[in-house]
Amino acid sequence: MVTNAIKFTDKGSVTLRIRKVKQHKDSLDLLTEIIDTGIGIPEDKQDVIWEAFAQASSTTNRLYGGTGLGLPIVKSIIETMGSQVKIDSVMGQGSRFYFQINLKLASDIDLHKTIYKKEHNFKQNTVLLVEDNLINIMVAQQILEKENLKVFVAHDGQIAVNMVKENNYDVILMDIQMPIMDGYTASKEIRKFNKYTPILALSASVFMEVKDKMEESGMNGFIFKPFDPEDLLNQIEDAIEA
Repeated sequence: MVTNAIKFTDKGSVTLRIRKVKQHKDSLDLLTEIIDTGIGIPEDKQDVIWEAFAQASSTTNRLYGGTGLGLPIVKSIIETMGSQVKIDSVMGQGSRFYFQINLKLASDIDLHKTIYKKEHNFKQNTVLLVEDNLINIMVAQQILEKENLKVFVAHDGQIAVNMVKENNYDVILMDIQMPIMDGYTASKEIRKFNKYTPILALSASVFMEVKDKMEESGMNGFIFKPFDPEDLLNQIEDAIEA
């Protein structure tokens, strides 16, 4: 819903607000609101947008794109959690999506449970992170540098190719969708002069959707975004040791 609000708001603001409505003995009622100053939704279309593959209008689809699946999925998830999404919207003024949900409070025991984590034995190994999203870069750097990995960043595929020509890295983390040169093309270019450095694809797509293109471009593995820290570290370790 936040992504939608940003996409349909050319000017103004998008606000995410979460507040406590009521506290029970072992749970909280929370109200979540996503408020934007975007294009708004016509009143006669406010039921239609919850249907799969539907858009408020053909103009909306042409200008903003999208599959029309995001809101139906959100609706299904929230209903599964015992609530309903509601909407207030005025054409040309913006929209407010909101829902109230009851969430169980964690106990002191839950908060202090020890989570088993595999010990990693990185020895100043070098990672080339090829990614154009600044938040993803920041998250990945925090995870990797905490484990004694040295991270170098390329903001697009062409920069990555040039860096690999001039330097040696133990593993390359390659985002698939980037400006200038995408991850598939960059991997193909790297494989023309470097057959050995493992390249792990970074993508929010389902693995089976990108498997063939990955293999064709010479990639060695797949890491799902958003990153799970342990999966990210385990895949890097396996790739280095292979």
